[in-house]
Amino acid sequence: MIESLRSRGGIKGLLFLTGVLLVIAILVYAKSLVDDLKAQARTHMSTRIEQYSLLVTYSADEVLDFVDTIDFPLVVTDDEGNPKFWKNIPWADGEDPESMDRLRQYVERMDRSGHEPIPVHYGDYTDWFHYDDSDLIRRVQFFPVVAILAIAFFGLLGYLGFRYVLDTEEGHVWVGMARETAHQLGTPISSMMGWIEVLESDPGMTEALDQMKRDTARLEKIAYRFSKIGSAVDLKPADVGAIIERVVDYFQHRLPRGGRDVRLICETGRDLPGAMLNSFLFEWVIENLIRNSLDSISATGGEIRIESRAIRQGNKLQIDVSDTGKGIDPARREEIFRPGYTTKSRGWGLGLSLARRIIEGYHKGRIFVHDTRPGKGITFRILLDATGEIPPAKEGKA
Repeated sequence: MIESLRSRGGIKGLLFLTGVLLVIAILVYAKSLVDDLKAQARTHMSTRIEQYSLLVTYSADEVLDFVDTIDFPLVVTDDEGNPKFWKNIPWADGEDPESMDRLRQYVERMDRSGHEPIPVHYGDYTDWFHYDDSDLIRRVQFFPVVAILAIAFFGLLGYLGFRYVLDTEEGHVWVGMARETAHQLGTPISSMMGWIEVLESDPGMTEALDQMKRDTARLEKIAYRFSKIGSAVDLKPADVGAIIERVVDYFQHRLPRGGRDVRLICETGRDLPGAMLNSFLFEWVIENLIRNSLDSISATGGEIRIESRAIRQGNKLQIDVSDTGKGIDPARREEIFRPGYTTKSRGWGLGLSLARRIIEGYHKGRIFVHDTRPGKGITFRILLDATGEIPPAKEGKA
């Protein structure tokens, strides 16, 4: 599964590189095309100017007819830079001093933009042809921008469509797997409940039966959680601190033994407000984060700390679950939430993905890696909208 994710990342990189190369190819080709058109236009201009010089010298009456055939912005000036006539400049409609000044400024801009003026000598006089790009060249210059925007637009549509299909398929897989798991858990749970009834007749089994009943009840809760995946989830006002403490209490009696010092610490802020939750699914998130931390510190032992507090600005609840385990490379902050990512040889890599689905999909909150360093542990942060009300059990708490 991990290799699949890595290959998927390689494919994304290849697609991105292909897109960049395509954009570069379009830009290079468009520039080459524009340069060729400009060179062709200048050659054409030189030919037309030769015609003009001949007409001015031998047939002055045909000059105006020649000018009418020009289809690009043109200003002809005398040797002192005074405009004599112009063509295809819509705003130049008069010969008043203000219009002449604007034409001179326009001529300067054309000359600076790389269109070197072409002199025409006839007799003792010299005219200068100042020209700008034709409408065709301007449109070709904008072609790369239009093409890149079109590629980006359709690329975005394709990506969104692909993500939608992928998320839909992933959702169907989740729902199918969850409901099948709930169905498979039903039979052994029923059998265990029957055996518990049989063992209750033995007075010496009281303590063991209490623990078995707790575990059986937990199995029933797990089956219920799986059955809710893919269904409408009811959110109700809940005491977040009490839920976390209940999960921590369950794990306190099941921490690893045998010389590995594992400490599970829970710190709940004062006057912690409630939140709209599905308690069964939210418990599942905290359990998955604790199990993830236990796996990280299982070899050498360490500390798992759960801290919850209210953030007044924005009316949020913040829950941090941190450990002193192996940590991860910060570059993989998002990758660890993908289905299939795991560092365990036999893991499925679904716990963190499920946690994100529950927090962000069902509770409209956020869960992310707040801080991590290899060998220095990791901190997961959950942000939820607070109800603004302190649950009754919290009122008056010091």
